[in-house]
Amino acid sequence: MRRIISCIFMMCFFTHAIAQQKKAEPLIIQGKITNTTEKILKIFFEDENGKMIIDTIKINDAGEFYLKTYHIKRPQRTSLQQNSLQINRIYVAPGYNLTITGDATNYVSLLKTRKITGIGAETNQYLQKIDSITVARNDRTEWFELKLDELLPYIKKTKALNDSVLNIVFNKKPKQDKYFNTFKKMIDIDNQSMAFYMLLQHVELGKYTYQQMTDIAKQNTPAIFTGGISHDKYLTSDDYKTWIVPVYMAYTKKLDGLKDSSLVKQPDYIINTVNKLYTGKVKDHYLYHSVTSGISRASSIEQLNMAKKELQPRFDAIKNEALKKDITNGFKEKENQLMLVQTGQPAPAFTLPSDKGKIYSLEDFKGKVVYIDLWASWCAPCRAEIPNYKTLYEKYKDNSQVAFMAIAVFDGDREWRKALDVEKPTWLQLYDSNGVVARSYVANAIPKYILIDKNGRVVNFNAPGPGSVEIGKLIDAEIAR
Repeated sequence: MRRIISCIFMMCFFTHAIAQQKKAEPLIIQGKITNTTEKILKIFFEDENGKMIIDTIKINDAGEFYLKTYHIKRPQRTSLQQNSLQINRIYVAPGYNLTITGDATNYVSLLKTRKITGIGAETNQYLQKIDSITVARNDRTEWFELKLDELLPYIKKTKALNDSVLNIVFNKKPKQDKYFNTFKKMIDIDNQSMAFYMLLQHVELGKYTYQQMTDIAKQNTPAIFTGGISHDKYLTSDDYKTWIVPVYMAYTKKLDGLKDSSLVKQPDYIINTVNKLYTGKVKDHYLYHSVTSGISRASSIEQLNMAKKELQPRFDAIKNEALKKDITNGFKEKENQLMLVQTGQPAPAFTLPSDKGKIYSLEDFKGKVVYIDLWASWCAPCRAEIPNYKTLYEKYKDNSQVAFMAIAVFDGDREWRKALDVEKPTWLQLYDSNGVVARSYVANAIPKYILIDKNGRVVNFNAPGPGSVEIGKLIDAEIAR
């Protein structure tokens, strides 16, 4: 009898589980992007704990792509990205079936031609209209360069435009979109967040007194933030999470420093301030991203261990165990990654195409000292160093014991080749299309330089730049070995 009851229970359990699975609605994103050299797209979204998850979508030779995923459990904003191909600020939800088309010849052409149809298209008309107005106006104003008397009217004008488009797009609810009003509220928080972010960033970076900072912020605080900055319901907004939460911390730190400079130097200042400013899920969000950012910035085991010690109080203060587990796993992954690129370790292998169409492997340069430059066409500091790299290359180009190479990372093939036509470098140019080198060489920031010895082992994983005196000394020392 007991066995029969157990079987009945298990049958009920599995029947319920199957019913729940049937209720789950997938997100479908498909479409066709012409004139792109990319072969994949990455879609970014958050799980129920706020942890970032990435799905990869293949693009065929005709530019067509298709994704059906059950990973997206709630309405949110996402992006489709790969190197120079960027389709940003797309609104997605369970049950949405979006078809995206556009011409990716360049960034502006994609803005002009991008179309989104299907279930969920009505919500996505908001950004379509904003982009159309932006392209038509050709307004190249850099808000962060404006003075306060210019910035305030700019913020007001921008928010007024966004609000008017919001009201037009969300004037009538479509039958097929049950998340329509959810996104309306989300975008409203986005608009108020961006207005406040521009203001806070300006005063935090500007030369203002304590009183001036507080007066400017108080007089221009958007309505939703007058009652406080920390509300869990605001976490539906990416702009709130990405911009307001961290900048308000920076703004507060600046104020505290003006009031008492010794205060911000205290070891427990950050965690005490976090406890004062944020509550609930907002607090966990700030702490989680603060800790993960600190870990990701480490470029050596020593830096990683220092970061762990410094960030431990923030880690301990996180309430969400799933986020803490993700941090622990991320730390271990980063530690394993950095162990592979320590001084004296074999440099991570790679095989990449050159701009001439020839394939090169790191193994091909065994017996030579190798100086690598990780760069991208869009990276101004990278391109600013090219004249120095050329000078260094000219010094050693006749020395058969040295090899110089540049590897383009996080870059589009077409944009990379255009930059080469402009810069005209004469040393080896390689292209990291799938991010293999970027990941294995921990390219968190570029330009990044690596020096490898004749035996293929790492000499310096964060080598001096080509304009420094030190790099010549290091190269000469390795040649002499």
